Amino acid sequence: MAERSTRVGRRPRAAVVAGREVVVWRAGDGAAVVMDRFCPHQGAALELGRVVDGALRCVFHHWRFDGEGTCVAAPATRRVPHGASARVHPSWEGLGYVWTWVGSAAPEYPPPDFPHLDRRSPAHRRYRFAFDTNATARRVLENGFDVPHFPVVHGIAGDLRLTWDAEVDKHTIGTRITTDSITLPAPLDRRPGGLGRLCLHLRSTPSYQVLTFELNDRPVAHELLAVTPVAQGRTTMHGWTVMPRSGGLLGSAPVFWGYRLQHWWGTRADLRIYRDATETDGSINTSDDEGVLRFRQFHRRWTGGGRGTGQPVRRGEGGTVSRRGWDEAQDV
Repeated sequence: MAERSTRVGRRPRAAVVAGREVVVWRAGDGAAVVMDRFCPHQGAALELGRVVDGALRCVFHHWRFDGEGTCVAAPATRRVPHGASARVHPSWEGLGYVWTWVGSAAPEYPPPDFPHLDRRSPAHRRYRFAFDTNATARRVLENGFDVPHFPVVHGIAGDLRLTWDAEVDKHTIGTRITTDSITLPAPLDRRPGGLGRLCLHLRSTPSYQVLTFELNDRPVAHELLAVTPVAQGRTTMHGWTVMPRSGGLLGSAPVFWGYRLQHWWGTRADLRIYRDATETDGSINTSDDEGVLRFRQFHRRWTGGGRGTGQPVRRGEGGTVSRRGWDEAQDV
């Protein structure tokens, strides 16, 4: 993703997505635009400009670019050069964010489907989260597939089992991590014998994933986790957690705040490890590493051989496309 929707307005904002510098702004029709940061004329930073008559005006020579990237005015020159344009990346606005695809000319898979934030969905409590880390985007996403780290890092005890979903499409990998009796670290769980059956259903693309936590076959929380690789070895992980409001203890406010505290505590424990971790050659593994290894193989299909990484990006350059490009990419 490029930016939170509430932070995108008529004043352009600079951002970095998958190592690419962009500028995010709103055109005259209110649509969010994600454009290369520097003016194609003389390279001025476009966030120093302003939106005039629905187009982004460069501060240097007042060239103006519309939401499609076309130069619509160049007052300091006799005529607008033929074909003058700034590169616009496909974008989609939803779930409180502006999402973008940088690199290739068209997206290779769709933006996230997370209906739990829909106003028509059952009543719920929710919170937004964001963390910066030195880890790569892949390491952040593979964490949920790393079954052995749950008892060691997070104190979640139980006979954890990994079951893979049948492949639904080429851009998603899914698994269920289950146990018949889960025990959380004190003071979160004081019940003898544990809390009951747990199922974590995890569906991941190369740049975002949706998680559903079930306790005794009842959904307790839904999470959307997205990653924005902002520099080499630096990633922002952010998204939403949604917990249904319902009768009984699991739908109560104390459980919501307890879950939120546990989420923060657990994420901080992972970030503390990420801070100083390094990449290995991947040659030393055990059978318990199946989840991580299979996710890495899936992720490599997109990051290697010309595929992209992150939000996601493809090696090599594509042509300029309209901001409607995500909707127009029907073959993903």
